[in-house]
Amino acid sequence: MNFAFLTSIIYLTIGVLLFLLGLLIYREHPSQRVNRVTAVMIFLAAIAPIMGAFGLMIFKINAQLKLDLEILRRIFLLWELFFPQLLYFSLIFPEERKIVKDFPKIVYFIFIPHIFHFFVILIFRTPESILSLINIPQTDTAIDAFLQPIRMVLNLVLSGTSIFYEFHINFFALINLIYVVAAIIIMYKGYQNLTTPRTKKQVALVLWGIRVSVGLYAIAFLLPKLFPIQASDTIVYFFTILALLIGAGSIAWSIIKYQFLDISLRISRGFLFSICSGLLVGAYMVIYHESRKIIPTILGFDLPIMEVLFIILVVVFFQPILSAIESLLNNLFGKDKFDYQNVLQTLSHDILTIMELDKLKEKITSTLTESMMLENVHLIVENAEANFEVDCIVDDDLQKFIFFKNGDFINVMRNLETPVGFDELNNQISDEEEIDFLNKLNCYLLMPLSHRGDLNGVLCLGNKLTRTTFSAEDAILLNVLSDQIAIALENIELYEDKLVKQRIEEEISVAREIQQMLLPNSLPKGKHFEISAMNIPSKEVGGDYYDFIQFDERKIGIAIGDIAGKGIPGAILMSNLQAAFRASAWQHRDPVEVMEKINNQIVRTTSAEKYATFFYGIFDTHKLTFTFTNAGHNFPIIKKETGDHCFLSEGGLIIGVQPDFKYQSTTVKLKPGDTIVFYTDGITEALNLDVEEFGEQQLINIVLNFPFRTAEELRNHIYEEMMQFTRGTAQYDDLTLIVLRIL
Repeated sequence: MNFAFLTSIIYLTIGVLLFLLGLLIYREHPSQRVNRVTAVMIFLAAIAPIMGAFGLMIFKINAQLKLDLEILRRIFLLWELFFPQLLYFSLIFPEERKIVKDFPKIVYFIFIPHIFHFFVILIFRTPESILSLINIPQTDTAIDAFLQPIRMVLNLVLSGTSIFYEFHINFFALINLIYVVAAIIIMYKGYQNLTTPRTKKQVALVLWGIRVSVGLYAIAFLLPKLFPIQASDTIVYFFTILALLIGAGSIAWSIIKYQFLDISLRISRGFLFSICSGLLVGAYMVIYHESRKIIPTILGFDLPIMEVLFIILVVVFFQPILSAIESLLNNLFGKDKFDYQNVLQTLSHDILTIMELDKLKEKITSTLTESMMLENVHLIVENAEANFEVDCIVDDDLQKFIFFKNGDFINVMRNLETPVGFDELNNQISDEEEIDFLNKLNCYLLMPLSHRGDLNGVLCLGNKLTRTTFSAEDAILLNVLSDQIAIALENIELYEDKLVKQRIEEEISVAREIQQMLLPNSLPKGKHFEISAMNIPSKEVGGDYYDFIQFDERKIGIAIGDIAGKGIPGAILMSNLQAAFRASAWQHRDPVEVMEKINNQIVRTTSAEKYATFFYGIFDTHKLTFTFTNAGHNFPIIKKETGDHCFLSEGGLIIGVQPDFKYQSTTVKLKPGDTIVFYTDGITEALNLDVEEFGEQQLINIVLNFPFRTAEELRNHIYEEMMQFTRGTAQYDDLTLIVLRIL
């Protein structure tokens, strides 16, 4: 196999691969201008190696046929349209330049110098051929004297044209270089304005390939023109094709590695595998061709079964080698973080494990913006008021937009199951403010994020940087992610509710501990009496209150109250009551004065619906007297030693309702064996399964009939009887019980 034939095969292979690459780019998105422009640019680049290959083949044939190759050299220069096409490409990628937006037809003027150049080359072979176009014969007639000035003018024009043609031929490569440098500068400025890392990598790689191509092109065309350097056509072709191969190769690498021009990864890998398969088949053919020459020379005779052995080798080794190549390519490109499978796998895991809304927003917007090369991504989510909100930077200022739950936009999105374009959505929304919000968000495609029939949010996608349409792979990725994002938003809401509940429970637990600290931590003791008490709130914290104050060895203050309301509000009022009672009880020894002070304090510090029943009395342990007043509380029961009973009912209105109310007090004489039972309505109003109350009479019967020996024994029996009555029914009121027994 001679060198010329091998070179022509290499050139032809390169040209075909470039042509297939251009076809791949065009077929992926034929409706997109950037794809069409890029495809034509690579088609023009493919002309050079293809024409170079045919030129080498024809040159070999020409040695015998003596053909005129000048016309082939002229047609070969058609590839130079690549340079204006490259400049055109730079004007629309990575972003469309303003001049193209304002003057769309200006791109046609880019091609004028090269079209003129091609026709000049096509018409005129050499400068001498220009001078020989007109040959006016000279005669001695009068006509010759008349034609002489015309001949001189024509010769002058043709001489000038010849000089211009020679200059044009020698230095038109400088025009190409200017085009390439301009394209690099324009693309570099666009590159500096990019914010998406993935797009920056694409453009950086393409810029690198074009810069190298410019250097090789300068070596091939400019140096021989500007300096006395002799370069054969073979060297010029080699450097030219190498420059085109590197430039187009950088685009191909961007497609394979970074999905340049949004080319499907599946298609680009299929293209790459096809190239490898073709190269492998070509290598087998070369090996077979050369083996047919070498083996007989080595062995000294022809081997008839060589074809059979070669087929066996192909069957045995072709598929393993191809599989190894595919595995290598997968290792090189399969782990790209922008591969949709990797994006889906990574993002799916993250969005279902992230439990903070701000982090979820950041993860979704950054990943989709970079992987799909979008101008922007926003996540519109439901807030605590059931409206929907989104943060957006407008004029370098972070603004929050609110879409009301009953507004046009949310109602439309709530009824959608598939993505909708902004233009289509715009016709369904009458609220101008919402339209203005969506315009500021730069929405192109909007996806409802619904789960189990509820709208949890809206995914707002901007346009693609490449201005290509959303592909089938995009649709698959977005459909899967939309469901998962909706679930993630619901999970975050549930998680936040759980955190709120947990935080409330912790606060209630602290309130419970504080409330328990407000209750007596020890019971008064004496030779002539015993006291037992219990407090069981219906919730974590309660509104019942009891207290003892040991004034001295003789007198003990006993208080019990029931706050209107349960839970935290009741606990707050209870703490207020406890503080007022303690301050007043130590200041005044008359229960009436204490009750009036407490009443005025509660009236001043709480609203009208906050009130309490309260009972307070002072027990004289020596005289065995009990002086008390009652502010609307359940009447304590006195069981006499004789077996009779009565109530401590003297008092007045509940506290916290009417300021400066005048309360009354009474003093009763106690005897050994007497028992007083103080209680709240949590006992008498306890309900059973038949919604029947435990009742005051049943409490009286227990107090009168149970043969208790100690105050604690009676207290426990009352509680057990109540629990037996309710049979585990949940109670909705606090329970407080005090038993005072005279010994």
